Amino acid sequence: MVKILKQNWLGLIAIGAMLFVTMGFMFTPHLPYSNNPMVEKACEFAVHGMVGLLVLSLMFFALGRYNLMLVGMACVGALCIFLKGESNNHLVLPENNTAPKMSIAHFNLSYVSENYNEFIERLQKIDADIISLQELTPDWDAFLKQGLEKKYTNILKNVRIDPFGKALFSKKDFLKKDTLNASGNANLKAMLKIGAKKINLISTYILPPLNSTSRDKAISELDNLSLNVHSSIHPTIIIGDLNMVYWSNEIRAFRKNAELENTRRGFTPLGFKIPYDHMFYSKDLECSRFEEIEDADSNHLGILATFQFKTEAYEEEIRASVGFLGSK
Repeated sequence: MVKILKQNWLGLIAIGAMLFVTMGFMFTPHLPYSNNPMVEKACEFAVHGMVGLLVLSLMFFALGRYNLMLVGMACVGALCIFLKGESNNHLVLPENNTAPKMSIAHFNLSYVSENYNEFIERLQKIDADIISLQELTPDWDAFLKQGLEKKYTNILKNVRIDPFGKALFSKKDFLKKDTLNASGNANLKAMLKIGAKKINLISTYILPPLNSTSRDKAISELDNLSLNVHSSIHPTIIIGDLNMVYWSNEIRAFRKNAELENTRRGFTPLGFKIPYDHMFYSKDLECSRFEEIEDADSNHLGILATFQFKTEAYEEEIRASVGFLGSK
Protein backbone atom coordinates (compact mmCIF):
# COMPACT_ATOMS: atom_id res chain seq x y z
CA MET A 1 0.00 0.00 0.00
CA VAL A 2 2.83 2.38 0.91
CA LYS A 3 4.56 1.52 -2.37
CA ILE A 4 1.41 2.26 -4.36
CA LEU A 5 0.99 5.59 -2.62
CA LYS A 6 4.59 6.53 -3.34
CA GLN A 7 4.17 5.71 -7.01
CA ASN A 8 0.89 7.64 -7.36
CA TRP A 9 1.39 10.58 -5.06
CA LEU A 10 1.31 13.07 -7.93
CA GLY A 11 -1.96 11.58 -9.15
CA LEU A 12 -3.44 11.74 -5.66
CA ILE A 13 -2.41 15.37 -5.36
CA ALA A 14 -4.04 16.13 -8.74
CA ILE A 15 -7.27 14.38 -7.68
CA GLY A 16 -7.31 16.22 -4.38
CA ALA A 17 -6.69 19.56 -6.10
CA MET A 18 -9.53 19.03 -8.60
CA LEU A 19 -11.95 18.00 -5.86
CA PHE A 20 -10.86 20.93 -3.69
CA VAL A 21 -11.38 23.44 -6.51
CA THR A 22 -14.78 22.00 -7.40
CA MET A 23 -16.04 21.96 -3.83
CA GLY A 24 -14.59 25.43 -3.32
CA PHE A 25 -16.60 26.87 -6.24
CA MET A 26 -19.77 25.17 -5.03
CA PHE A 27 -19.52 25.83 -1.30
CA THR A 28 -17.14 28.79 -0.76
CA PRO A 29 -20.10 31.22 -0.57
CA HIS A 30 -21.27 29.43 2.57
CA LEU A 31 -18.07 30.20 4.47
CA PRO A 32 -17.95 33.15 6.87
CA TYR A 33 -17.16 36.36 5.01
CA SER A 34 -13.76 37.72 6.02
CA ASN A 35 -12.29 41.20 5.67
CA ASN A 36 -10.19 39.81 2.82
CA PRO A 37 -12.64 38.99 0.01
CA MET A 38 -10.16 37.09 -2.18
CA VAL A 39 -11.48 33.63 -1.29
CA GLU A 40 -15.12 34.63 -1.57
CA LYS A 41 -14.57 36.45 -4.88
CA ALA A 42 -13.07 33.27 -6.35
CA CYS A 43 -16.56 31.77 -6.66
CA GLU A 44 -17.33 34.36 -9.34
CA PHE A 45 -15.05 32.45 -11.72
CA ALA A 46 -16.84 29.11 -11.38
CA VAL A 47 -17.57 28.96 -15.14
CA HIS A 48 -13.93 29.72 -15.95
CA GLY A 49 -12.89 27.04 -13.46
CA MET A 50 -15.22 24.54 -15.11
CA VAL A 51 -13.68 25.25 -18.52
CA GLY A 52 -10.20 24.91 -16.99
CA LEU A 53 -11.09 21.52 -15.49
CA LEU A 54 -12.41 20.38 -18.88
CA VAL A 55 -9.15 21.34 -20.58
CA LEU A 56 -7.18 19.61 -17.81
CA SER A 57 -9.28 16.46 -18.23
CA LEU A 58 -8.55 16.39 -21.96
CA MET A 59 -4.85 16.74 -21.20
CA PHE A 60 -5.03 13.75 -18.85
CA PHE A 61 -6.79 11.80 -21.62
CA ALA A 62 -4.00 12.65 -24.08
CA LEU A 63 -1.41 11.52 -21.51
CA GLY A 64 -3.23 8.25 -20.90
CA ARG A 65 -4.11 9.07 -17.28
CA TYR A 66 -7.68 7.90 -17.60
CA ASN A 67 -8.37 7.75 -13.87
CA LEU A 68 -7.47 11.44 -13.56
CA MET A 69 -9.53 12.23 -16.65
CA LEU A 70 -12.61 10.56 -15.13
CA VAL A 71 -12.24 12.50 -11.88
CA GLY A 72 -11.82 15.75 -13.85
CA MET A 73 -14.90 15.08 -15.98
CA ALA A 74 -16.90 14.25 -12.86
CA CYS A 75 -15.90 17.63 -11.42
CA VAL A 76 -16.92 19.33 -14.67
CA GLY A 77 -20.29 17.57 -14.54
CA ALA A 78 -20.85 18.59 -10.93
CA LEU A 79 -20.14 22.23 -11.75
CA CYS A 80 -22.41 22.06 -14.82
CA ILE A 81 -25.31 20.82 -12.69
CA PHE A 82 -24.60 23.40 -10.00
CA LEU A 83 -24.45 26.35 -12.42
CA LYS A 84 -27.41 25.23 -14.51
CA GLY A 85 -29.50 24.84 -11.39
CA GLU A 86 -29.00 28.54 -10.62
CA SER A 87 -29.74 29.75 -14.16
CA ASN A 88 -32.95 29.63 -16.18
CA ASN A 89 -33.31 25.85 -16.37
CA HIS A 90 -36.69 25.44 -18.10
CA LEU A 91 -36.52 22.40 -20.35
CA VAL A 92 -38.97 23.89 -22.84
CA LEU A 93 -38.56 27.49 -23.98
CA PRO A 94 -41.75 29.58 -24.11
CA GLU A 95 -43.26 29.81 -27.56
CA ASN A 96 -43.19 33.16 -29.33
CA ASN A 97 -46.99 33.43 -29.45
CA THR A 98 -49.39 36.33 -29.81
CA ALA A 99 -49.81 36.83 -26.05
CA PRO A 100 -49.12 40.39 -24.79
CA LYS A 101 -45.44 40.93 -24.04
CA MET A 102 -43.20 43.50 -22.38
CA SER A 103 -39.58 44.06 -23.38
CA ILE A 104 -37.13 45.57 -20.89
CA ALA A 105 -33.61 46.82 -21.61
CA HIS A 106 -31.28 47.49 -18.69
CA PHE A 107 -28.06 49.51 -18.75
CA ASN A 108 -25.52 50.77 -16.24
CA LEU A 109 -24.38 54.10 -17.63
CA SER A 110 -20.89 53.71 -16.16
CA TYR A 111 -20.32 50.90 -18.72
CA VAL A 112 -21.09 53.18 -21.67
CA SER A 113 -18.00 54.27 -23.61
CA GLU A 114 -20.02 55.66 -26.53
CA ASN A 115 -20.82 59.36 -26.71
CA TYR A 116 -24.26 60.57 -25.70
CA ASN A 117 -25.72 60.70 -29.20
CA GLU A 118 -24.49 57.22 -30.15
CA PHE A 119 -26.00 55.75 -26.99
CA ILE A 120 -29.34 57.49 -27.56
CA GLU A 121 -29.38 56.10 -31.11
CA ARG A 122 -28.70 52.62 -29.71
CA LEU A 123 -31.61 52.92 -27.29
CA GLN A 124 -33.90 54.09 -30.08
CA LYS A 125 -32.85 51.14 -32.24
CA ILE A 126 -33.42 48.58 -29.47
CA ASP A 127 -36.94 50.02 -29.09
CA ALA A 128 -37.71 48.27 -25.79
CA ASP A 129 -40.99 48.98 -24.02
CA ILE A 130 -39.09 49.94 -20.88
CA ILE A 131 -35.53 51.20 -20.46
CA SER A 132 -33.91 50.80 -17.07
CA LEU A 133 -30.84 52.95 -16.38
CA GLN A 134 -28.52 52.96 -13.38
CA GLU A 135 -25.75 55.22 -12.11
CA LEU A 136 -27.78 58.10 -13.55
CA THR A 137 -25.89 61.38 -12.99
CA PRO A 138 -27.03 64.95 -13.78
CA ASP A 139 -24.96 65.17 -16.99
CA TRP A 140 -26.50 61.95 -18.34
CA ASP A 141 -29.97 63.05 -17.27
CA ALA A 142 -29.95 66.14 -19.48
CA PHE A 143 -29.12 64.18 -22.64
CA LEU A 144 -31.48 61.28 -21.87
CA LYS A 145 -34.35 63.67 -21.24
CA GLN A 146 -33.79 65.34 -24.59
CA GLY A 147 -33.35 62.07 -26.50
CA LEU A 148 -36.03 59.83 -24.96
CA GLU A 149 -38.92 61.93 -23.66
CA LYS A 150 -40.83 62.03 -26.96
CA LYS A 151 -40.91 58.24 -27.27
CA TYR A 152 -40.88 57.29 -23.60
CA THR A 153 -43.50 59.55 -22.09
CA ASN A 154 -43.68 57.85 -18.68
CA ILE A 155 -40.62 58.46 -16.52
CA LEU A 156 -39.65 57.55 -12.97
CA LYS A 157 -36.17 58.61 -11.92
CA ASN A 158 -33.87 59.53 -9.08
CA VAL A 159 -30.85 61.54 -10.31
CA ARG A 160 -27.79 61.41 -8.03
CA ILE A 161 -24.06 62.00 -8.18
CA ASP A 162 -23.32 58.65 -6.48
CA PRO A 163 -23.88 55.16 -7.98
CA PHE A 164 -27.49 55.00 -6.72
CA GLY A 165 -29.01 57.16 -9.47
CA LYS A 166 -31.73 55.29 -11.40
CA ALA A 167 -34.41 55.81 -14.03
CA LEU A 168 -37.23 53.92 -15.70
CA PHE A 169 -38.33 55.22 -19.13
CA SER A 170 -41.53 53.56 -20.31
CA LYS A 171 -43.82 53.60 -23.33
CA LYS A 172 -46.50 52.05 -21.12
CA ASP A 173 -48.42 53.99 -18.51
CA PHE A 174 -47.34 53.69 -14.90
CA LEU A 175 -50.37 52.71 -12.83
CA LYS A 176 -48.43 53.50 -9.66
CA LYS A 177 -45.00 54.99 -8.92
CA ASP A 178 -43.07 54.61 -5.69
CA THR A 179 -39.60 54.60 -4.14
CA LEU A 180 -38.38 52.01 -1.65
CA ASN A 181 -35.79 53.47 0.69
CA ALA A 182 -33.26 51.00 2.06
CA SER A 183 -30.04 52.14 3.78
CA GLY A 184 -29.97 55.36 1.76
CA ASN A 185 -30.58 53.47 -1.49
CA ALA A 186 -33.86 54.60 -3.07
CA ASN A 187 -35.10 51.74 -5.24
CA LEU A 188 -37.63 52.62 -7.92
CA LYS A 189 -40.94 50.74 -8.06
CA ALA A 190 -43.60 51.01 -10.74
CA MET A 191 -46.79 49.11 -11.50
CA LEU A 192 -47.61 48.45 -15.16
CA LYS A 193 -49.69 46.09 -17.27
CA ILE A 194 -48.81 43.22 -19.59
CA GLY A 195 -52.04 42.92 -21.54
CA ALA A 196 -54.80 43.12 -18.93
CA LYS A 197 -52.70 41.89 -16.01
CA LYS A 198 -50.66 44.00 -13.59
CA ILE A 199 -47.02 43.56 -12.64
CA ASN A 200 -44.56 45.32 -10.38
CA LEU A 201 -41.19 46.47 -11.65
CA ILE A 202 -38.40 47.24 -9.16
CA SER A 203 -35.06 48.80 -10.10
CA THR A 204 -32.35 48.24 -7.49
CA TYR A 205 -28.60 48.80 -7.16
CA ILE A 206 -26.48 47.08 -4.51
CA LEU A 207 -22.89 47.95 -3.73
CA PRO A 208 -20.46 45.02 -4.00
CA PRO A 209 -19.96 43.08 -0.72
CA LEU A 210 -16.24 43.66 -0.21
CA ASN A 211 -16.17 42.90 3.53
CA SER A 212 -18.42 41.71 6.36
CA THR A 213 -20.09 45.09 6.80
CA SER A 214 -20.95 45.61 3.13
CA ARG A 215 -22.04 41.97 2.84
CA ASP A 216 -24.47 42.35 5.75
CA LYS A 217 -25.82 45.53 4.15
CA ALA A 218 -26.30 43.76 0.81
CA ILE A 219 -28.13 40.87 2.50
CA SER A 220 -30.35 43.35 4.35
CA GLU A 221 -31.30 45.08 1.10
CA LEU A 222 -32.03 41.73 -0.56
CA ASP A 223 -34.18 40.70 2.42
CA ASN A 224 -36.17 43.95 2.09
CA LEU A 225 -36.71 43.26 -1.60
CA SER A 226 -37.86 39.73 -0.79
CA LEU A 227 -40.41 41.05 1.71
CA ASN A 228 -41.67 43.54 -0.86
CA VAL A 229 -42.13 40.80 -3.44
CA HIS A 230 -44.12 38.65 -1.00
CA SER A 231 -46.27 41.57 0.17
CA SER A 232 -47.67 42.15 -3.33
CA ILE A 233 -50.50 40.21 -4.95
CA HIS A 234 -49.02 40.97 -8.38
CA PRO A 235 -45.97 39.33 -10.03
CA THR A 236 -42.69 41.22 -9.77
CA ILE A 237 -39.66 41.77 -11.99
CA ILE A 238 -36.44 42.79 -10.22
CA ILE A 239 -33.91 44.65 -12.39
CA GLY A 240 -30.51 45.95 -11.46
CA ASP A 241 -26.81 45.72 -10.88
CA LEU A 242 -26.50 43.55 -7.79
CA ASN A 243 -22.70 43.29 -8.08
CA MET A 244 -22.87 39.58 -7.31
CA VAL A 245 -23.00 36.60 -9.64
CA TYR A 246 -26.28 34.72 -9.76
CA TRP A 247 -24.72 31.57 -8.26
CA SER A 248 -23.41 33.42 -5.19
CA ASN A 249 -24.82 32.35 -1.84
CA GLU A 250 -26.49 35.73 -1.32
CA ILE A 251 -28.35 35.72 -4.65
CA ARG A 252 -29.29 32.05 -4.32
CA ALA A 253 -30.82 32.72 -0.90
CA PHE A 254 -32.61 35.82 -2.18
CA ARG A 255 -34.13 34.04 -5.16
CA LYS A 256 -35.25 31.14 -2.97
CA ASN A 257 -36.88 33.44 -0.39
CA ALA A 258 -38.53 35.65 -3.01
CA GLU A 259 -39.42 32.69 -5.28
CA LEU A 260 -37.98 34.35 -8.36
CA GLU A 261 -36.76 32.86 -11.64
CA ASN A 262 -33.53 33.82 -13.43
CA THR A 263 -33.63 35.21 -16.98
CA ARG A 264 -30.11 34.03 -17.82
CA ARG A 265 -29.63 30.53 -19.21
CA GLY A 266 -25.86 30.90 -18.74
CA PHE A 267 -23.07 33.11 -20.04
CA THR A 268 -20.01 32.82 -22.24
CA PRO A 269 -16.78 33.08 -20.19
CA LEU A 270 -14.80 35.18 -22.67
CA GLY A 271 -11.95 36.98 -20.94
CA PHE A 272 -12.86 37.70 -17.34
CA LYS A 273 -16.34 39.07 -17.92
CA ILE A 274 -18.66 38.39 -14.98
CA PRO A 275 -22.47 38.88 -15.01
CA TYR A 276 -23.34 41.40 -12.31
CA ASP A 277 -26.54 42.80 -13.87
CA HIS A 278 -29.66 40.69 -13.54
CA MET A 279 -33.38 40.40 -14.13
CA PHE A 280 -35.33 38.08 -11.83
CA TYR A 281 -39.06 37.49 -12.21
CA SER A 282 -42.01 35.85 -10.45
CA LYS A 283 -43.11 32.37 -11.47
CA ASP A 284 -46.42 33.63 -12.89
CA LEU A 285 -44.34 35.12 -15.71
CA GLU A 286 -42.04 33.61 -18.30
CA CYS A 287 -39.05 35.01 -20.12
CA SER A 288 -39.37 34.34 -23.85
CA ARG A 289 -36.19 36.18 -24.87
CA PHE A 290 -32.91 37.20 -23.27
CA GLU A 291 -29.88 38.90 -24.84
CA GLU A 292 -26.61 40.41 -23.74
CA ILE A 293 -26.07 43.85 -25.29
CA GLU A 294 -22.53 44.78 -26.34
CA ASP A 295 -20.96 47.77 -28.05
CA ALA A 296 -18.91 47.68 -31.27
CA ASP A 297 -15.81 46.62 -29.31
CA SER A 298 -17.64 43.69 -27.63
CA ASN A 299 -17.77 45.50 -24.29
CA HIS A 300 -20.77 44.64 -22.12
CA LEU A 301 -23.41 47.37 -22.05
CA GLY A 302 -26.54 45.79 -20.68
CA ILE A 303 -29.21 43.12 -20.99
CA LEU A 304 -32.51 42.81 -22.83
CA ALA A 305 -35.40 40.50 -21.92
CA THR A 306 -39.01 39.95 -23.00
CA PHE A 307 -41.70 38.80 -20.56
CA GLN A 308 -45.22 37.48 -20.81
CA PHE A 309 -47.70 35.74 -18.52
CA LYS A 310 -47.71 31.96 -18.53
CA THR A 311 -50.48 30.08 -20.27
CA GLU A 312 -52.10 26.80 -19.27
CA ALA A 313 -50.89 25.21 -22.51
CA TYR A 314 -47.30 26.12 -21.66
CA GLU A 315 -47.67 24.62 -18.16
CA GLU A 316 -48.95 21.33 -19.64
CA GLU A 317 -46.07 21.27 -22.12
CA ILE A 318 -43.57 21.69 -19.27
CA ARG A 319 -45.11 18.86 -17.25
CA ALA A 320 -45.31 16.58 -20.27
CA SER A 321 -41.66 17.18 -21.14
CA VAL A 322 -40.55 15.78 -17.77
CA GLY A 323 -43.14 13.00 -17.58
CA PHE A 324 -45.45 14.55 -15.00
CA LEU A 325 -48.58 14.75 -17.18
CA GLY A 326 -50.67 11.76 -16.25
CA SER A 327 -53.60 10.29 -18.11
CA LYS A 328 -56.92 12.02 -17.70
